[in-house]
Amino acid sequence: MKVRYGFVSNSSSSSFCVYGTYLDRDLFYKKYEEFEDIMNENHIETHGNPYDWDDTTMVGRAYSTLKDDETGGEFKRKTEEVMKKIFGDDIKLSYNEEGWYNG
Repeated sequence: MKVRYGFVSNSSSSSFCVYGTYLDRDLFYKKYEEFEDIMNENHIETHGNPYDWDDTTMVGRAYSTLKDDETGGEFKRKTEEVMKKIFGDDIKLSYNEEGWYNG
């Protein structure tokens, strides 16, 4: 593995790793207004490609918020519980990762 120790000032790449689902952006922001406290407490956030202009965005919990004493199963169960409370019982979550480069 190659490790870079310097700061990259001209980087235009990004990536994320989330347990969640793609949702309509307008639906996310509508629900965010209603459930802002619950989303913030449980690290439910939106991730998306800023260069992709469709109307969907990834909504879920980033794996970077996994606590030291939390198992993967606990992470998934808690995320599903919160997402179903906000977006309804029919929501289906999965592991999602995405990356992009603009250059």
